[in-house]
Amino acid sequence: MRLAVQDGATEGWSPAAANDRVVPSQPLLAIDLLRRLFLFGPSDQVLGLALTAAEAVGGSPALANAVDALGIATEAGIDSGERWMNELAAEFTRLIVGPAQTPAVPYASFYLSPSRLVMTEETLAVRRRYVDAGVARRGDVRIPDDHLGIELDFLYFLEREVALAQAIGDDATVQTARGRRADFVRGHLSKWVPRFASDLLGATSHDFIRAAVALLLALLVDDGASQLDV
Repeated sequence: MRLAVQDGATEGWSPAAANDRVVPSQPLLAIDLLRRLFLFGPSDQVLGLALTAAEAVGGSPALANAVDALGIATEAGIDSGERWMNELAAEFTRLIVGPAQTPAVPYASFYLSPSRLVMTEETLAVRRRYVDAGVARRGDVRIPDDHLGIELDFLYFLEREVALAQAIGDDATVQTARGRRADFVRGHLSKWVPRFASDLLGATSHDFIRAAVALLLALLVDDGASQLDV
């Protein structure tokens, strides 16, 4: 079983072999920046990925539009100086980190469980998806498996599986990997992420965060799932 690493500077859940064969696509870069944002908060690395993704290709029109909007918000923020970054970090903390009760809760179980509690059967269900894909987490396992950042880390692994198979011309594996990715997006992420996104959008006017939420929703569209209007 392969091990997953969530340290903010890894290749996601995929093995290191053949990494140099993968050309970073727009979807891969978008997932990378979002997993880092929701796991660790705003950083220079996240901002850099937002700018890099705007120059990449390979996504849907909806994804391209969302990436462009995030790039514009990022450039405007950077141009305004260090104070903007501090304000972004403070707003991100207020919205989903706490310590006070937050407007949005970045756990699938909160939105999928009738009790709206975390660490429920929904947490175990998403863990089974990871195991079925042949991966296990490594690193800080104190974060429940259904945290949005962990789920995006897994989506990054799935996206890389598709890219690696394409790079070596393994059409059968491409189809299998695409199917697993689509099942995770449609069968899990699309069932709770739009509600989480709606809570975020209703609680903030910060341009970067709203653009990041729009990008998160565009990833669902990119895989054929339904999008919440923003």
